[in-house]
Amino acid sequence: MKTRRAIIIIVLILTIVGVLIAHAVLSKDRKFHKITYKIEYPSEPLFEESDLDKFIKDSCGVLLGKLVKEVDLGKVEKKISTYPYLQSVEVIGNVRGEIIVKAIQHKVVVRVFNAKEESFYISEKGHILPLSIRSCDRILIANGEIYQSYKKAAVVEKKKNNILHDIWELACYIENDAFWKAQIAQIYINLQKEIELVPTVGEHVILFGGIDNMSEKFDNLKQLYIKGFKITGWNKFSVVNLKFGNQIPCEKRE
Repeated sequence: MKTRRAIIIIVLILTIVGVLIAHAVLSKDRKFHKITYKIEYPSEPLFEESDLDKFIKDSCGVLLGKLVKEVDLGKVEKKISTYPYLQSVEVIGNVRGEIIVKAIQHKVVVRVFNAKEESFYISEKGHILPLSIRSCDRILIANGEIYQSYKKAAVVEKKKNNILHDIWELACYIENDAFWKAQIAQIYINLQKEIELVPTVGEHVILFGGIDNMSEKFDNLKQLYIKGFKITGWNKFSVVNLKFGNQIPCEKRE
C-alpha cells in the first residue's frame, strides 16, 4: 500500500514537472496579444479603460506583439501604479498570451475648489488626486477660504489647523453615513476659517464651526431635522448654529 502511494506521488510530481517544462518551452516564442482590464470603481469613475490604456502605452511602450519573455510584468505593474487615480494594481500574464490588469480606483469623498480657482479631489484614505476630465456630478463639494493646492502623490497632512485635514475628516464622516450623504451637498470655509454646510433640502446654512465633537453635532442636527423641521418646515430658518453643544440657535428668515 505504501509502495503504491509512493508511486502515485512520484507520477504526480513528474507530471507537474513535465507540464512546467512544456509550458516553458511553449512560452518561449509566445507573444502578448491582448490586455484585459478588471477595474473596481468604489466611487464615481475618474477614468475609463481607454484613459488607462493610453497611460500604459505612454509609460510602458507598446506591449502587444512583444514576446512574453521580453516583458517584465513587475516593471509594468510598478509604472501603472503611478497612475494617480489607482489605489492598487496587479498585473499578471496567462498562458494565452493575455496581460490582465486588475486595479481598484481610489474612493473619492470630496472635490475641493480652492481660493486660487484650482480644483482637485481627496480620497477616503487621504490621497490628494488631480482633477479628472470625466464628469463626476455626485461628489461632495468643498470651497471657500482654502489655499492649499494639488501636489503630485500628496497625502492630507494630519495636523492641527489644517483646513484640508478638517475637510477630509468631515467628508469621510458624511460619506459613511447614508443619511448625511443624502442631506449635505457642500462644505464651505468662511472668512473666519469656520465650516459651514449647505444642505440639499431647504434654504438654510448650517454653521458647523470646527470638527470637534463632530458626531455630537450631527446627532443634534439630525434630531432637529427629524423632529423640529417636521413641525416648522424646512424654510423657516436661514441659519442653524451647531457651535454651542445641545443648544441649537436658529436664525429666522426675514
